[in-house]
Amino acid sequence: MPTTNPPSTTPSTRRAPGPSTTSGWPRSDWPTTPPSGVLDENKVRFTLVTQYAYSILDTLNLCQFDWGPAWQLYGPGPMVEMVRAVTGWEDVTLEELMRLGARRVNLLRAFNTREGFTREHDTLPPRIVEDALADGPTAGTTFSREVLETALDTYYRLAGWDVETGNPTRATLESLGLGWVAGQLGL
Repeated sequence: MPTTNPPSTTPSTRRAPGPSTTSGWPRSDWPTTPPSGVLDENKVRFTLVTQYAYSILDTLNLCQFDWGPAWQLYGPGPMVEMVRAVTGWEDVTLEELMRLGARRVNLLRAFNTREGFTREHDTLPPRIVEDALADGPTAGTTFSREVLETALDTYYRLAGWDVETGNPTRATLESLGLGWVAGQLGL
């Protein structure tokens, strides 16, 4: 993909076989310090908001490479303008699109709820929470289950989901205009 990073632009756009999104010079400026291991409320909130943003991208059928979480090529403003231009919905706002993203994430989770998924299914593979890396700047680092459980509590609370089950609450579904879903789930 063409980028604004000169070292990676030349190899990706001027390759003999043609442009490629899978080649480029490796970056040498990656962080070399271990991650903090802290998942505070701000990081968890960023995760939730990013999920809503990706949900908007999926709903609008926009490429995540162009619109990704760092808004590499386009920002939220052009996305709102595009929706206005394509749909004629002149007064649409970013807040309304984020609500759309929240509705979709909650519908997806409600489907999983109906199929029997709960908080116990929201986990990471043992390799991440048990096996420490052997070498490199993050040698010896694992992601503790305690940190994960605390982050899940925070995520569910911010999303308006039941902290015990990890599933949407009736109040959250109703606030998003999805009361009928709560009824189908027996909430």
